[in-house]
Amino acid sequence: MDDEEFEESMRKVNLIGGIIKDMSSKNEAKSKVGMLRAEELLGNGEKVWDESSLKTVHNGTKINRKAFEDLGKPKDEIPADAAGFMAHVERDAKQRSEAKKKEIKRSDYLKSMGNCEYRKGNYEKALIYYNQAIDVRKDSCVLFTNRALAKINLGLMDEVGEDCDRALRLNERSLNAVLYKAEALWWLGDIQTAKELLETALKTHPDQTKRIQDYQNKLSNSR
Repeated sequence: MDDEEFEESMRKVNLIGGIIKDMSSKNEAKSKVGMLRAEELLGNGEKVWDESSLKTVHNGTKINRKAFEDLGKPKDEIPADAAGFMAHVERDAKQRSEAKKKEIKRSDYLKSMGNCEYRKGNYEKALIYYNQAIDVRKDSCVLFTNRALAKINLGLMDEVGEDCDRALRLNERSLNAVLYKAEALWWLGDIQTAKELLETALKTHPDQTKRIQDYQNKLSNSR
């Protein structure tokens, strides 16, 4: 399961309340809109509308306005169609949420293994672990900055910028991403751009002035 699918599932859950409310409305037009929205969540199968009764035939399943008129009653009295609809989406969201938690746990384990190898100076092994962690989870800014740093230590400067850019898309405030990108650009010969990145960092991260200046000095003394 990827992140877009997970987010889409959660969006559907947030929509359920509004959809059910529309479907139970005594306003014919609003009720019909609610059923249309329900159809979108249930799928894109063939739909046949009977305007006189406001029924929808969806792959043999009928959803009608009358079935939802008593939604204000206790949960155990909600019509089966409504309960089934809610259970379907909620179950799907729960499954995706659990899968997401497993992804994060697996990714965190791989990241910790990568960090361990990095601290030992085994940058190639660290890179392998970071690659595996990112394969599992692509929404972690830290994973991309960790991999960028491993690549710097391996001299893979031409690959660092892409990781830093991806990290910044996930967290535009990531100072590590800016510093590592500046270092890679410096070694690739684009010293002016590297200097500009560091000068901008001084303005956007005033609380990290010493660290940024130390980085500037390190780069200046490296050539």
